[in-house]
Amino acid sequence: MITQFYTGQKGRYTVGSEVGRGGEGAVYEVKEDAAWVLKIYNERLDRDKTLKLQHMLTLQDADLNKLAAWPQDIVRDNANEICGFVMRNLEGYVPLHMLFSPMDRKRLFPDKGYNFLVHVARNLAIAFHKIHAAGIVVGDVNEGNILVNATGIISLIDCDSFQVKNGNTYHFCEVGILRYTPPELLNRGTFNDVVRTPDTDSFSLAVLIFQLLFLGRHPFTGTNLTKEDIDEEKAIKTMEFAYSLKRSNKKLNPAKNSLDMHSFTPGIIDLFHRSFETLDTRPAPGDWVQELDTFGKELMVCSRSGLHYYPKQLAQCPWCAFIDRSGIVFFLDDTYLKSASVLNDIDRFIHGYKMEQIVPQKLTASPVTGAVKPNPIDRQFYNTKKAHRARMVVGLFITLLPSLINPGLVLIAVLFVLVYNMYSPEKKKLNTELARRNTVLRTIHAEADATAARYKNPPELDKYNKAQNKLGGIISNYKGLQGEFNNMRRQIDEKYYNQQYHEYLQRFEIKQHTIPSFGATKKGLLYLNGIVNAADITKLNRMKIPSIGPKNIQVLIDWQRQIGSAFTYIPNHKAINTDLALAMNDINNRRQKYEEEIKTEYKQLQYLKLGVTNAFATIERHHEALIKDAQQAEADMKAFRKFM
Repeated sequence: MITQFYTGQKGRYTVGSEVGRGGEGAVYEVKEDAAWVLKIYNERLDRDKTLKLQHMLTLQDADLNKLAAWPQDIVRDNANEICGFVMRNLEGYVPLHMLFSPMDRKRLFPDKGYNFLVHVARNLAIAFHKIHAAGIVVGDVNEGNILVNATGIISLIDCDSFQVKNGNTYHFCEVGILRYTPPELLNRGTFNDVVRTPDTDSFSLAVLIFQLLFLGRHPFTGTNLTKEDIDEEKAIKTMEFAYSLKRSNKKLNPAKNSLDMHSFTPGIIDLFHRSFETLDTRPAPGDWVQELDTFGKELMVCSRSGLHYYPKQLAQCPWCAFIDRSGIVFFLDDTYLKSASVLNDIDRFIHGYKMEQIVPQKLTASPVTGAVKPNPIDRQFYNTKKAHRARMVVGLFITLLPSLINPGLVLIAVLFVLVYNMYSPEKKKLNTELARRNTVLRTIHAEADATAARYKNPPELDKYNKAQNKLGGIISNYKGLQGEFNNMRRQIDEKYYNQQYHEYLQRFEIKQHTIPSFGATKKGLLYLNGIVNAADITKLNRMKIPSIGPKNIQVLIDWQRQIGSAFTYIPNHKAINTDLALAMNDINNRRQKYEEEIKTEYKQLQYLKLGVTNAFATIERHHEALIKDAQQAEADMKAFRKFM
């Protein structure tokens, strides 16, 4: 394959993969730098187009480079003829009309609501304002050559169709789409040699802003109130603005199920009427910037959906009203059922899914306010203590009487009192109660410790983690389906190629061809062992033939490769497509199976997650109660010890 190069003032550009193709030419990647793409025209450029591109190169500045895919370098072919230009690669941008459709918005901008459309409209007006400030007229304005990214940044393409002026010479824009063309140009009937102005652009800009704010509706399409055939072109020519609040004897009413013009601020309403019902007071892009900025700041968000932004002067959310009244959904939003919303778009869910690890927080108990008061000691222990003291006094008195006769017996009396104090039935009863209270405290502490250990890894958490790992495995299998299909496709291609190649080699019998170092004897050995034609030589990789060593085998392989070099592969598309259909059917069946499993497992995971949360809460409450019980038991034990 011959690599194609083009040269420009800034260097040489190597053509990469084709990015897109239009009527004028094709756009290719630039191998030297992924930030750029290369537009090459299909036909040789005339002098005017060449001069236009050269002049556009001198106009580039920071604003133009930011707002448009403006020519950065002009390239020449091998004949040194200008044949194209280099421009910015607008990766991540999509055509503006993708914002008009609810399904496209959900697919491309799932988190964007009506406020985003207002934001984009404002940015669009800023782009036109700056382009006009540079002395340039867009001319061919339409929703296909204006791109937008996820942050609402605008960029225009097909800049080589813009109208630019070099001194007194105009390089015209001689193309256009009727539904974005102002009435004064439509009435001319041609775009040839027409000098466009910022004012003609302003009409086209107003149409695009209207479509953004009215979710794709066109200002000159509505309900026909007459028997007259009124298409968009005719409506524009006669300034039959379908949403007009000023026009009497209207022939068009707003399209059914459209946003009401009264929903907007007086400033926005006035700009629309001046854009579509006058020729001499059409608002400039800067006027739109100011009014849209004000309008955007006054939007309110609906309580039912985060995508439902609406003008504050409305009594209720219009998007919810459309749903409730007619079942019409302008913003596909499933926030009311989050688990279902991600599963409705399985691919987006799968590629955005991340395993959620639940880690228990540090287990702490709420401190008991104030000192813990011990429970009252049972009256029986007061009686026991009283009886113990009484017996001690009696025993002491009895043991002290002999000491009056013999003072040496005092020590015996003291020992008696000490022994009795330790081993009396009453003291034993009190000690038993103290031991019981101590056991109660230890039991509570042990249960609290066990509860804390269970909190770190409750059975519910283990079930959740296992379920999550299972779901992760299914998702991994799902993600691998595309790779599996690619492998299947490659294997199918290889199968039919090898089959044809094998059939081709079978045509060449060894005996009928001259092979270096192979005479009749060696060829006879090959035949005796089933090596008859060039295709059979492959069998030598797994068998041994006496007198046919490695060198001979290499000679045969070389001969086989030589024969095979003339092989021409003609794909059997019918057979390949049949196998591919079977492979795709297998993949689709497995895909459906995985999707159902993912939905089921994800729902189960949510139940298990709730179970883990409840388990943590239950354990926390139980642990806190145990700590309080332990504090109470400790206070009771200390009080009893002091009582003894």
